[in-house]
Amino acid sequence: MSTSRHDDTGAILRDLIVISRRGIADARSAAVSLNMTEQSILGYIVDHPGCRSVDIAAAYRLNRSTVSRQLAGLARLGVVREISDDDRSAGRGRPLELTEAGRQAYRDALDLLQAVVDRNLDGWTDAEVARFAHDLGRFNAAS
Repeated sequence: MSTSRHDDTGAILRDLIVISRRGIADARSAAVSLNMTEQSILGYIVDHPGCRSVDIAAAYRLNRSTVSRQLAGLARLGVVREISDDDRSAGRGRPLELTEAGRQAYRDALDLLQAVVDRNLDGWTDAEVARFAHDLGRFNAAS
């Protein structure tokens, strides 16, 4: 890897870290304050209805006990619940869903984060935004 490319990839990493930290800090002002792990878990449940804790652990490369603790905390907050599953043969835990409070907390967090993205992209052309979305999607799909 050339020095220039290494410097560029390092800059990308630093910028992604800053974006993540700022987004999480901004999202803390929502009615239900969620940390990055909690937001990620809620997002996974939204995107994968009926998923189970083992699915979340695999998707985010987390230990199942970590996910179980996070889910227990989210259940105490009243934002996640297990739903009944008559097919217990899978042995992978119960399917999960967001409560209405969970859906609202997730929407609130996304609205705050979307406002940050919109503000940061103010002044970009539609073509620049489309290219950035494409490149970021390509980057994320590679992992």
